[in-house]
Amino acid sequence: MPSSLLQLLIALVLVGLTFLVAYPLNVGSGRSVDALDAFLLVFALVNLRLGWAAANGMNGGRAPAWFVVLGLLTAALITWAMIRALTPR
Repeated sequence: MPSSLLQLLIALVLVGLTFLVAYPLNVGSGRSVDALDAFLLVFALVNLRLGWAAANGMNGGRAPAWFVVLGLLTAALITWAMIRALTPR
């Protein structure tokens, strides 16, 4: 298993974990954001970046097409989850 795939899988697991855990943080007037989800999503983004760098390093500076597609979908999922976590409720 290439290291880039492992980093991508770790990022996906961290994003999936945000659906199971929560730590609401009050931001005033009864509104809260999910601090634990935001924290986990930062680590997911770091793992995606490490995986992307490893994928670029494997094939002479170009990531394989499958990794680009999965990486972009993962980045979109991280973005959606981060907006969901940091939107005050």
